[in-house]
Amino acid sequence: MDTNKYHHGDLKQQLIDNGLLLLNQAGVEGFSLRKVASMCGVSHSAPYKHFKDKESLINEIAKEVWKRFYLAIQEIATTYAENPKVQLVEMGKAYVKFMVENPDYLKFMFLSENVFSINIKEKEFFVDDNAFDIFKSSAENYFKSINLDKEQYLEKTLAMWSLVHGITILIIQKSILYDGDYLQLVENIIKNNI
Repeated sequence: MDTNKYHHGDLKQQLIDNGLLLLNQAGVEGFSLRKVASMCGVSHSAPYKHFKDKESLINEIAKEVWKRFYLAIQEIATTYAENPKVQLVEMGKAYVKFMVENPDYLKFMFLSENVFSINIKEKEFFVDDNAFDIFKSSAENYFKSINLDKEQYLEKTLAMWSLVHGITILIIQKSILYDGDYLQLVENIIKNNI
């Protein structure tokens, strides 16, 4: 085993990356620090230098996955802050692009035991996700700009979130095989449905 390969903190990131793969393959029940260490080609005790137990590694994986997604969405919100429609379209494209380029993130975030939930109570969203909050705010800004009845905000926001989520899954699962620029296709679909 090449121990020099992990100096400068590379092992921690390797544990996170391989831990994500293992979680997606085996679920929480099949997940262990020993298995992740083996995937990284290090001793079974090496992960304990960075994580006290498997739960702390799983928590770190979740934090990193959601942080990267949040940053991708936040960048679009900031870049297109002056144009609500363009912001919303670009945010939808960024969602699809991020997940297509990181299918293990999609699986972890939305298609596993670690599933994220949007809770709705009394026509209000309750979520523990900053990325969805950014999306919701962007959608509401767009709705205000077109004078949409406030009673329709919740359903329209869910419809748009579902639209980009559905397109993403269809592309990743190869249920849509498009020979052109898939992001242009996504842009056209979003523009025609908002």
